[in-house]
Amino acid sequence: MRKYLLHVLIISFVFLLAPACDVAKTVEEIEIEIEDAKEEVRKNPDNAKAHYNLGIAYYKSGKNQEAIESYNQVLRIDPGNAKAHVSLGVSYSESGMYKEAIESCKQAIRINPDHALAHAGLGLAYANSSMYKEAIESYKQAIRINPDIALVHAGLGYAYRESGMYKEAIESFKQVIRINPDFADAHFNLGIAYYDSGKYKKAIEAYKQAIRINPGNAKAHAGLGAIYFLRKDRDSALEQYKILKNLDPELANDLFDIIYRE
Repeated sequence: MRKYLLHVLIISFVFLLAPACDVAKTVEEIEIEIEDAKEEVRKNPDNAKAHYNLGIAYYKSGKNQEAIESYNQVLRIDPGNAKAHVSLGVSYSESGMYKEAIESCKQAIRINPDHALAHAGLGLAYANSSMYKEAIESYKQAIRINPDIALVHAGLGYAYRESGMYKEAIESFKQVIRINPDFADAHFNLGIAYYDSGKYKKAIEAYKQAIRINPGNAKAHAGLGAIYFLRKDRDSALEQYKILKNLDPELANDLFDIIYRE
């Protein structure tokens, strides 16, 4: 559960690097996008933009290895393309190749030191490598360049939380919510930070807000149930268990074990 936000960040990161019109496509639309991009590459094999668009389409379809190959092709044509280095780094992170991700983002920063997403991508790679001190510094640099990217504040909050810096984590997640009040995962992670700080009442409110935005957020229901149990409200904990049975049977069983453990 604690690594969940990193997965969300990696999946979401690509949309910051893609054209706005490419966001929120169906699986079928993405497959059409891949074929269209392939055709453009066939027509213009030396066009870096065509290869980049193909890489983005592959990434969105979960084809990370193909995305990596496309981004590398961009860089063979245009070695100074900072955005391609960042996208390559994100694909490496999604593939668990964190050393390569770090180097790709560092290369983007060497090309363009003021590329906020390059610093953010570096922070993401560091966080995936459990190098939280380095991740915090990279996210802070991204925020200095562009303070209005909610995902970067979310990444910083995660790194703070994993470093035991709960007060700072809480402030980071609050900043995410100020930028994007409907970011359900920010409310969920704010709840975790409050929970880790022993502030159970505030954690309950954060989890409830995450659920109001996304009623199907199984992890928020599980967290809420666990806190109810800690507060000796077994009936409310069982209500969350009943909801979880339909959302995530495995998490439901975990919560059941917590409620009825001796």
